[in-house]
Amino acid sequence: MNRQGLLVVSALVLILFTSFSYAGSEAPALSFTTDEGEQITNESLKGNPTLLVLWASWCGVCQRELPNVKTIYEQNKEKGLRVLAIGVQDKKSSIARYVENHPETFTFPVVHDQGNQAANGFNIRGVPLFVLLNAEGEIAHTHVGGGILKDPTLMRLINNIAVVPTTPS
Repeated sequence: MNRQGLLVVSALVLILFTSFSYAGSEAPALSFTTDEGEQITNESLKGNPTLLVLWASWCGVCQRELPNVKTIYEQNKEKGLRVLAIGVQDKKSSIARYVENHPETFTFPVVHDQGNQAANGFNIRGVPLFVLLNAEGEIAHTHVGGGILKDPTLMRLINNIAVVPTTPS
């Protein structure tokens, strides 16, 4: 690659990574209602670590990563990990159709980013975007694009989640 090409690639990488919230900062304001009527807000996400998955039905990388998200969730839900899939930059009907056609993948809630609140709040420029929130609702780690199972920081943080004691009903 010539010097000019390297500069362009470097600039794009810098733009990409500076457009996201940094670890330790509060997540942007989120407010969703699932199809089942559950209200999901920043406050309701506190208490357990949560992996937010910002994705679109038309995104091939998202389609390949969603089964990996299910694997992460299934392996860690007993330790208290929650997952919330947020359909962004897509029609609600397209998200619903994709979820309906892949019920084996979606063992976690899915919401649509009506009004682009999540997309704008996280200042995303592409999908997928994975955001791990700690139990206090702060951003612990972000991952852009594919390869989440090969992200050592994300996997370490998820693997170190303490088992959350259950309260008898």
